[in-house]
Amino acid sequence: MLRITTLATLLLLNFAIQASLLPHFSIMEVTPDTALVLIVSYAILRGEIEGGIFGFFAGLIQDALGGTVLGFYALLGFLLGYVCGKPFRDFFKDNYFLPFFVVLAACVVYQFVVYVTTVMFFAQADFWFYFRTILLPKTIYTASLSVPLYAFTYFVNSKLERLNDFV
Repeated sequence: MLRITTLATLLLLNFAIQASLLPHFSIMEVTPDTALVLIVSYAILRGEIEGGIFGFFAGLIQDALGGTVLGFYALLGFLLGYVCGKPFRDFFKDNYFLPFFVVLAACVVYQFVVYVTTVMFFAQADFWFYFRTILLPKTIYTASLSVPLYAFTYFVNSKLERLNDFV
């Protein structure tokens, strides 16, 4: 129960910071997607099932806060958490560079899927324009935050595992 409460608080705090504070630190009018980093980090640490569930709820909050179609980001978050957690079940969790590269790849795929499903269907946007102005800057900005956010998620996860050992 402590894990669920802590993760729910982490998600709500993340979206509060992402909505209120991070717009003041935008670069080229792009803000980082810290929820994506948290989903990938948690999936690497806990595996595909918990990563998928965490991604689902992160996406559901994102849908509630401003998604165009309810459930789109929830499905995308679930798939992201599941896929990113699948190959790293028996991986050395102290490696802080792995999340950087996984977040880099996940952000490119995530933004491409968002482009294909929303921008392309609702607006006649040029892909190279989208790539230059949104996908590339957002990917670089998000990946640059992956190491500190992974370190924080690793810290929270290790504390929760230690507390779970005492219960």
